[in-house]
Amino acid sequence: MYLIVSDIHGSEEGMNLIMHAAKHFQAEGILSAGDQCPDPLYQSFYSSLIQVRGNCDRFYEYISSFPPVERELTIYGHRTVITHGDRKCAEDYTLSPGDVFISGHTHVPSLTSSGGAILCNPGSPSRPRSSEGPTAALFLPEGLRLFSLIDFRIIKAIRFSLS
Repeated sequence: MYLIVSDIHGSEEGMNLIMHAAKHFQAEGILSAGDQCPDPLYQSFYSSLIQVRGNCDRFYEYISSFPPVERELTIYGHRTVITHGDRKCAEDYTLSPGDVFISGHTHVPSLTSSGGAILCNPGSPSRPRSSEGPTAALFLPEGLRLFSLIDFRIIKAIRFSLS
């Protein structure tokens, strides 16, 4: 299981929520859709993320390599595209059924399906802009779940189609 986050904005409180969730769910990795805005004191945390660059990340120095604007990888057999969402959106990619598109930027959690592809915005652990409060998402072999970082309540879940 992978934890999906975005828009940490260097918040120690946000990082603590993420680390607590990663431990709770025994995440094998953390995917970040940008705006990490890393604090050098927590470089080991930030360097452990599979991350892309957000619009605010250009103002920060990265001790490890500067994150790319987008990534494409395969997770549990599903093509997964990760970008921050300030430059590109799902419509800029040719997504097929079973693909996953992850973005952030808006700080508003969202989990939808479009043409059989799953679109996920995990929201923000530090600067949420919805009544759900701090949120993140889980990428599981069977699908994705959006959840509260406060009480781990599932907000929405979408399963991969069997066809």
